[in-house]
Amino acid sequence: MSLLKPLNDQNHLMNRFIHLISSTALGIILFVTSTLGVAQTPSNIEAAEYDSSENRWFISNNTSLLETSDGGTSYSYFGDATASHGMEVIDGHLFALGNNVIRAYDLESAELIGSHSIPGAGFLNGMGSRTQELVVSDFSNGRLHRVDISDPANMTSSVLIANTGTTPNGVVIDEANDRAIVVNWGGSASIIAVDLTTEVQSTVVANTGLGNLDGVDMDGQGRFYVSSWSPARITRYSNDFGVSESVVQGAGSGLANPADISYSIETDTLGVANSGNGTPSFHSFGATSSIPQTEAKESVQWNGQQLSLESHLAGQWSLSSFSLSGQLLAFKMLELPSARVQISPERLGWPQRTADIWRIVSPTGRAYAVRPGPRQW
Repeated sequence: MSLLKPLNDQNHLMNRFIHLISSTALGIILFVTSTLGVAQTPSNIEAAEYDSSENRWFISNNTSLLETSDGGTSYSYFGDATASHGMEVIDGHLFALGNNVIRAYDLESAELIGSHSIPGAGFLNGMGSRTQELVVSDFSNGRLHRVDISDPANMTSSVLIANTGTTPNGVVIDEANDRAIVVNWGGSASIIAVDLTTEVQSTVVANTGLGNLDGVDMDGQGRFYVSSWSPARITRYSNDFGVSESVVQGAGSGLANPADISYSIETDTLGVANSGNGTPSFHSFGATSSIPQTEAKESVQWNGQQLSLESHLAGQWSLSSFSLSGQLLAFKMLELPSARVQISPERLGWPQRTADIWRIVSPTGRAYAVRPGPRQW
């Protein structure tokens, strides 16, 4: 199927139609945009998580959850799953934090298996995992929780540390040493450890010299990778935290407020969710890594079954559905990464009527038109 042409390249009839609806429906569009703005407010991505079973990356997208198998060149939705913050792949499930709710999704079907709300939670943010267990940070209350996931349909939780004395953020479980490593928010931030047998807290780095630590994960050699906002950097620590080195730094490397991170041991690749620009970045640390480069291009494509949207800019897409008389039938805004994303009409919640016209505006401001029938004109 060929790419759709922008409106200014389409035939005279289409231009006349767009001219008609722009004058009769513009006011309606602006009204609907203002009334839906609160419910549809986009947010930056916050977490990345690798799934070795399918060689894919999950990317949180607030009200949805995306997956990519080509290093961010293209994306698809992981069913109807949602994730606003931390994610962990463990025991055949994806566990995802979404606005203080922990949800368990089947890795094969994306089916929601169970959910759990921790009583009194302030802001559940980071999450680490090992078989049958999660450790979750409460950013607002300075608290750590243990979550029993032996039965994902009936998860239970208990308090691990009632008050860390810090603002805990990212979490990883160092299984070999039976401890949870937690990085903290704030200036000159610290890194703490919690013994998972005695539940005793200790400090492994009192002052990292970094501001606002966000994510942490481990590689196959037991080294720790930590993301920081100030400066925008990935720092690698030895397992005993005696040695540290900067391994990725700055906007030139794709970093922008690097949030939660995930290390793929299978491909020696670190995935970073950059909340500052809404785009994940992938960083190779071994010869087995293969991350394709993304070209600067844009397209809108309809294949008779689903809509494909792609732009070199991450950001907001606006989609409007009109009747042939110019009546606005539906309006939706989507926050998407800078990659190709496949979207079904069911996700849009729109009927697939050949007589309708879908007007789509990309993050660059370029407008496209789609006739959602079995084929394009």
